[in-house]
Amino acid sequence: MTDHIFRDKAGNRGNTLNSHSRFGYKIMKRLLYRIVALSLGFASPLAFSTDAAQVSDMEQVLKNLVEENQLIGTQFVAIVNEEGLVSFDEFSQETLHFDENSQFLIASHTKAMTSTLAALLHANEEIDLNKPVVGYNKNLITNHKVDAQSITLKQLLTHTSGFTSIQHSFKTAYLGYADQAELVNALNFNTLVAPNKGFRYSNTGPIVAAMAFESTLGKPWQNLLNERIFSPLGMTNSTHEVPDKIFPSIVTANNGTRFLQGHFKTNQTMHASGGLTSTVADLSRWLQANIKQSLGNEKDSKLFELMHSKQVEQDRQYFTYQRTGYTLGWDVAQYNAETLLTRFGTYAGYSIHVSFMPEKKIGVISFTNQDIAFLLPHVIANYAYNTMLSKDNTQSLLAEESQRLQQFIDKQRLSAPSPSQIVPADGKVNSLIGSYINTQNWPQMTIYVEDNQIKVSWGVLEGVLLNVDGEYVAHFGSISRPITTSMNDDGKFMLTNGSLVYQQQ
Repeated sequence: MTDHIFRDKAGNRGNTLNSHSRFGYKIMKRLLYRIVALSLGFASPLAFSTDAAQVSDMEQVLKNLVEENQLIGTQFVAIVNEEGLVSFDEFSQETLHFDENSQFLIASHTKAMTSTLAALLHANEEIDLNKPVVGYNKNLITNHKVDAQSITLKQLLTHTSGFTSIQHSFKTAYLGYADQAELVNALNFNTLVAPNKGFRYSNTGPIVAAMAFESTLGKPWQNLLNERIFSPLGMTNSTHEVPDKIFPSIVTANNGTRFLQGHFKTNQTMHASGGLTSTVADLSRWLQANIKQSLGNEKDSKLFELMHSKQVEQDRQYFTYQRTGYTLGWDVAQYNAETLLTRFGTYAGYSIHVSFMPEKKIGVISFTNQDIAFLLPHVIANYAYNTMLSKDNTQSLLAEESQRLQQFIDKQRLSAPSPSQIVPADGKVNSLIGSYINTQNWPQMTIYVEDNQIKVSWGVLEGVLLNVDGEYVAHFGSISRPITTSMNDDGKFMLTNGSLVYQQQ
């Protein structure tokens, strides 16, 4: 199923095109790229070739990537410039309809939005990013190993605070929690402290920063984000709540079919580092605002200076991107002799690429909802940039990156779960059925029978119990955990979830 959408300069949606209008569509698309070339500041539209062999055909490249790798999910690529959404190509092997208003999880791209909110509040002098956390909430960081007096909101947002908590990360992203007090306790439980405050990426910082400025402003970060960013930009389908019709993610079986499908989050685990849903239309407005460096406020120059300039150094290679720094919410990266600001997101089957080139004033949004294809959005985004910029190595890089994608997918399939591994409900494992309690404030686990299968719940997560080469694995869609069992002297089972010990009740 393919869908091709083009827009006029005002952002109005054109007709959805079918195969009978494909020839006219390709002519319009060539003209479109020439218009975009002028918008990027090239002296002449001839800077973009009009030769059919060199003019981008996103639909065909996307289709090839999907079919060559026998993918079953939905993928798209959208191009954005100062005028907004320029083009949108989608290819799907699913029966579910997907268009620019379909909602999906943006995962860690949430960090860029949370940080922009913080920068906006700072520009308005409602908070001070250079102020220590204790100045906002002295009861937030209480672990004696952490020097809360020296940790600022800016350090939290730039991943340079020097601490994290595994339990806090798991409860916010996966497991859920009863209330704010439990979340604070988790933050200060077995806190990990680094030897220095260099860049160390995690979910902890932005979540704690949001908790801090919530304390001062008396409003949840979600409400502030809606008031200050979503509403002004017209992002009417972006939310922190799980929509009823959210586009699901796919966990792939080893035979290439659908093993599990779902969102694998509740409203409670939609956190400030990875808990927003959005749409192509809304993300285009968001990316347009970043390209233009304008939210429509008087103090936007101060805001975007923080958001788009390097705040800390990093030296990491992520797929084809050499990351050289981090702003308040974006990675600074180099690709094919160009500078990009990127902030990607991955959760379960969702993988989203959001990036833009500040100097060229163009950006790309790309996506897949199939776990084994999570590199595909980067491959198609790179192809979009290289084509738009008439790079001489466009085709060679596409071939090279496509091969890397295929190798990765093949490797992922080898370790993917199999329906035959699901443990059936029979006498061999029925003794495991029951509730299990951990003494260190990790949530209850329950093993139960449903649809003649052994199922496992852990906090708000629910999944299936697998037998993988004689070892138990609980697969929850978003994560999987090794499970081992042993018998106590009193005849009850001890269950180990990773390194966490549970006692049968």
